[in-house]
Amino acid sequence: MGNYLELIDQYKDQMLRDLQEIVAIKSVAGEPEGDSPFGKGVQDALDAMLAIGEREGFAAKNVDNYGGHLEFKGDGDGIFALVGHLDVVPEGSGWVHEPYGGEIVGDKMFGRGTIDDKGPTMAAFYAMKALKDSGFKPRKDIRLILGLDEETDWDGMKYYMAHEEIPDSGFAPDADFPVIYCEKGLIVFDVMKSLHNVNASGLRLVRFEGGNAPNMVADRAKLVVTGGDISDKIAEYKKNSGYDITCERVEDCLEISAKGISAHGAMPEVGLSAITILFDAVKDIEFNNSEVNAFIKFYNDTIGFDYHGERFGCAFEDEPSGKLNFNVGLFKLDETEARLTINIRYPATMDVEDVYLGMETVVGPTGYSIERKDHLAPLYVPKDHALVKVLMEVYQEFTGDKESEPLAIGGATYARTVPNSVAFGPVFPGEEAVEHQADEYISISGMIKATKIFAEAIYRWTK
Repeated sequence: MGNYLELIDQYKDQMLRDLQEIVAIKSVAGEPEGDSPFGKGVQDALDAMLAIGEREGFAAKNVDNYGGHLEFKGDGDGIFALVGHLDVVPEGSGWVHEPYGGEIVGDKMFGRGTIDDKGPTMAAFYAMKALKDSGFKPRKDIRLILGLDEETDWDGMKYYMAHEEIPDSGFAPDADFPVIYCEKGLIVFDVMKSLHNVNASGLRLVRFEGGNAPNMVADRAKLVVTGGDISDKIAEYKKNSGYDITCERVEDCLEISAKGISAHGAMPEVGLSAITILFDAVKDIEFNNSEVNAFIKFYNDTIGFDYHGERFGCAFEDEPSGKLNFNVGLFKLDETEARLTINIRYPATMDVEDVYLGMETVVGPTGYSIERKDHLAPLYVPKDHALVKVLMEVYQEFTGDKESEPLAIGGATYARTVPNSVAFGPVFPGEEAVEHQADEYISISGMIKATKIFAEAIYRWTK
């Protein structure tokens, strides 16, 4: 192992300052602003990261503001890619630490994006820097690709890959150690129903909405009613369930709010859906619109607190990737429409059409419609692939962990966009999963260790 590993220790303070600079930028992908397709925050993050790379002597390229890269030129043909992303999910609620503060407490840096994926992207960058500064000459180009809409639609990465040479191999530092060889397929779709049949009198559900993003467990939801007082029933439900629900009188309306626990949509069982809490809270309440009542019953009968589509016609599983994951990320109901936005991670060996066929057996008879929005095919790289073997070897040497096996996950990483690519780190076995949650953080010692593992892996694959 070369002196590049010693250099990483020397870079620690600068690495943390650079990460704080990037974390301070609220880079939630949004609507286009001028020539910035994902909004100003994402653009600022890209500009800042490219500037850091140029400062350290790397060739930097902005690909029409849809993405970019920092490159360490090699002596031969081909590109080995490190594929990270600079966009983040919304901060949500419930933070103790400032979401964009980059506050360091002990061995942790707190902030949205610290672990997903600004911190790991910075670690990959400093792994490249250490190799370059040590005098290493790779046999192919090493390219840190900077994605900008990984948490939303991946349009930026699609644009980038359509306009740049596609790497021949790589890894995405955006998941877990030891190696992610299998990622479930991902679909996002809406279940919707146009609403009519409004009576003039009686208890009226004016509005019901919740969630932050399709790939997040909803940590908030609000329901507004008028024409009656159900606060006593809500109070009784709160007492019996223990859930965090509040009622507030606003003019002639009653606003009912629920707080859940945010988590990554690939692991809904780690969180608690505020949307589901409110559906459950009003399951026995009769509103003056029979179609609204029917939709509430539909939700509680077919989704409820399930995490794997058990009652939605899609409780599939396979050997490499396990059970399907089912998350209702967003919901909005008014007097004209009810719309659920659902994020599913389906088993890697399945065909996506079979998933939709299964769901149609449940949704079809209701008259509700399924509107497809997004799809990412699964990733599957055999465990005996040469790259997987090298990454496992490096991980084992640095950790002494001979027990952990390559993993299959429900999360979707940019590894899918590069041939012969897998996800690799930065979370070590036994560490808690805090991505997409309040008080997200990265372990500083873990980040330094991951940087060394990345550097050694890059060295062995490109020497």
